[in-house]
Amino acid sequence: MDIQEIRKIIEEEGGKIIIPGEDSPTLIIMTLDDYRKGKEIKHQNKTSSPPKELEKESLTIDDLPFN
Repeated sequence: MDIQEIRKIIEEEGGKIIIPGEDSPTLIIMTLDDYRKGKEIKHQNKTSSPPKELEKESLTIDDLPFN
């Protein structure tokens, strides 16, 4: 199988090709667009801020877990 066949499969399937190793996958082949989308989603999850309601909310002594 040559690289052109692999590219054609990825384009048609719109997915990834995972080549297994002994203990875990050793190689994952995907389109550059899919890779960039995945990186963008990870970056958005890491930089997401708390909801606006929580930013404005302040704690009081009543919020402490004492009886």
